[in-house]
Amino acid sequence: MIDATREGPLGRILAEPRVRLAQLLGRLEPREQRMVVGAAVITAAILVWLAVIDPLMGAIAGLDRSLTLARRQAASIADLAARYSTLRAAVEGAEHGAAADHGGASLFARLEAITVPAVGREHITSMNPSSRQVGEKFLEESVELHLEGVAMRDLITLLYAIENSGRAMHLSRISFKRQYKNPTQLDANLVVVRLRPQ
Repeated sequence: MIDATREGPLGRILAEPRVRLAQLLGRLEPREQRMVVGAAVITAAILVWLAVIDPLMGAIAGLDRSLTLARRQAASIADLAARYSTLRAAVEGAEHGAAADHGGASLFARLEAITVPAVGREHITSMNPSSRQVGEKFLEESVELHLEGVAMRDLITLLYAIENSGRAMHLSRISFKRQYKNPTQLDANLVVVRLRPQ
């Protein structure tokens, strides 16, 4: 028999249940003892699984999901930061170009000066200017240009001249169709825009 006085407080508390368990097992057949011990081992393993291993594996899986989400969010933030830098540079370029172009001739006059040599005055049916406020600092000027009976080569020359004028004007929209009576000639509508500081 185990001397409970030599053990610590926990040993003294568990001494009596141990004695009872030993007496209970002593009354059983060896085969029944093995079955009881096996059932106790299986029960202990199930309790350890449910109380320790399964929650720990769930916590690890949750951390893995959180880490994957954090990596995805970090990549998204990096993409947004790069896009912000690109857009900021584009805005600064537009502000610089608009400021450099401020005080010159109107968009209408500049577009007319480019269009007449490229396609000829006789092909211009109308030029409609308009403007609108963009934010607090800028005014967007636009001119809608209607052309009739223009050769494809002349239209391409005009488009190239607009885009490479160095005057902060840009082609916003274009549509064209072949003429029914003369398929080598085109009718075209263009919208050209420019930002100007207020």
